[in-house]
Amino acid sequence: MTDKKATNISNETIEQMKVAIEQLEFKVAYQEDNFEQMNEIITNQQFIIDRQAHLLKGVVDKIKTMQVADSDNDQGDDLPPHY
Repeated sequence: MTDKKATNISNETIEQMKVAIEQLEFKVAYQEDNFEQMNEIITNQQFIIDRQAHLLKGVVDKIKTMQVADSDNDQGDDLPPHY
């Protein structure tokens, strides 16, 4: 009789463990899906950041070029002497 009771407890424990394992597997699958989605979002954001940095560098270079050209023009803006 003791063996039968031990078997019942053991079977119940096994069933509880099966349920717990299934729940954990579900949670892991959910986390893996979230991880993949976040990875895709981060990859897209990095692409956008890289593109914006490249565009910003172009704007900065253009402004520097305009400043140099403007300073060159300032030298020729002197008024001619009066006659």
